Amino acid sequence: MAGDEVTIGEFARRSGLSLKALRLYDARGLLEPVRVDPGSGYRYYVPEQLGRARTISLLRRLEMPLGAIADVLAAPGQAAAIRSWWDGRRRELVDRGPELDLVVQSLGEPTGPAHPGLFGVDDVVVRPVGARTVASVRRHVAQEDLVAAFASDVLELRTFLDAAGASYATEFWVLFHGAVGHDGDGPIETCVPYQGAIVPVGSIVLRQEPAQTMAYVPVTAADCRYPRIIGAYVALETWFGTDGRRAAGPSREIYPVPWSDEGVVAHVAQPVLTLPLGQGPR
Repeated sequence: MAGDEVTIGEFARRSGLSLKALRLYDARGLLEPVRVDPGSGYRYYVPEQLGRARTISLLRRLEMPLGAIADVLAAPGQAAAIRSWWDGRRRELVDRGPELDLVVQSLGEPTGPAHPGLFGVDDVVVRPVGARTVASVRRHVAQEDLVAAFASDVLELRTFLDAAGASYATEFWVLFHGAVGHDGDGPIETCVPYQGAIVPVGSIVLRQEPAQTMAYVPVTAADCRYPRIIGAYVALETWFGTDGRRAAGPSREIYPVPWSDEGVVAHVAQPVLTLPLGQGPR
């Protein structure tokens, strides 16, 4: 009732929430005022809403996203929903352990013996590769969407090649023409090498990748996922940063064989422009 109503300022004082937070929670439907004055726009709350406000505040201290809070508050068993979210959060932190190892490695600190996902310059292999004709598509993508994006592109390219009567094998590549990260998308090009006389359709480009010398780091299935695979890029970048070596094109991931949980399934690679005397392919 109106006699029990308090202003947003008083409700903020009692709940410990800021005015900005209360307005945000109102906009997201988490904690709506019981009344908004049509003339002044002032928001009014009732004391019975303090329990919900404090619950939201505590969940935010746990860094629960607002969308997850909405789901929890709508769940019939809120305590079980909160514990389920927290269990998932703990698993996520454990899964991100390799990212911590990668940061420590970049600082030159030891991370423990034979930890997966750690590569060195001795893992870099150099060999000549012949010219290849490829069908390719380009797009911009963020890190979290990368695998789904290039998998979709590979399917599109193979469907096109099937319809055109071209032949192709398992191999495909993902070229990175710019940085792809969590804070912004970047340009990638997905390529499927093929043989046959065909014409391009729509956004699909047909081009020749020239013969070149390729430096690459073999990556096993266990390491072929983020963030472990970043260690292969670090090793390759370090290799290029020594003895006057220069890259002749963008870095890429080459998937030369069908996926298998055993053995090498990918190469993190980059073409080499020049190699110092005595450092030819090995």
